[in-house]
Amino acid sequence: MTDPQPVDDGNADLDFEEGRYLYCAVYADDDATISAEGLDGESVSLLVADGVGVVVQPVDSVFDSEDLTQVREWLLTHQGVVDDAGEAFGTPLPFRFDTILRGDDEIVFEWLAGHRAEIEDALSWLAGRWEYRIEVRWDEAAVTESVRDTEDLQALADRVEDASEGTGFLLESQYETRLTELLAERRREVEADLAERLEPHAVEIQMTGEGPGVFSGGADDGFETVTQFSVLAEREAEGAIGDQLEPIADRPNYDVRYTGPWPPYSFAPEIGGEQ
Repeated sequence: MTDPQPVDDGNADLDFEEGRYLYCAVYADDDATISAEGLDGESVSLLVADGVGVVVQPVDSVFDSEDLTQVREWLLTHQGVVDDAGEAFGTPLPFRFDTILRGDDEIVFEWLAGHRAEIEDALSWLAGRWEYRIEVRWDEAAVTESVRDTEDLQALADRVEDASEGTGFLLESQYETRLTELLAERRREVEADLAERLEPHAVEIQMTGEGPGVFSGGADDGFETVTQFSVLAEREAEGAIGDQLEPIADRPNYDVRYTGPWPPYSFAPEIGGEQ
């Protein structure tokens, strides 16, 4: 039996006669099927062995382009297929975009057999759990102005106004440094408050950085991202999480975006270190 080899887009040789693009793994009956439109409009199929299935698409090349619009379209299509699998079979184990095995369906079954324990452990852990994404934003100008009104900054501002030119320059520098520190402190307070609110309702929480246009987008509305979280939670916790966000959303000059349920992209373990 040959060892199934994933296509590594870091290698120079990416040519292959036949391959299988992997979208996700799911629990499924052996006779289950899936109907979904895959990358470039091609059909996908479900290969099942002993209750575990892999959603695949035949391919003969990797999906690589310098056209960002094309790449975004591929990413959204990949996500759509995983979403369809989740709706049909329950929480999926998503694979990274452009995960490809060289070979035909049989090579997928070999790969599945070789990593079955890892895949089943992951599916078992993720079962019934979904990803929820939260972004807290604030009106940057309004919040900055409120920080300027704090007692210590007002005192510094008064000293700047009364100081000589040379001393005033140093005090202005101190003022701007202190303003930056206070804004950072307020960010940390928001992050800590949000994490504390989420913790009782979450299986796992990740603070995320700037990600691919999942959270923010559109024209500049004067609001700035304060913090972003991805939360792995049971479906039943969805409402409770939303309730915990309301006090933050009700604050003047704050805005909260809450999306989900998503397949657990941020919490899916790597299988065999191959992805």
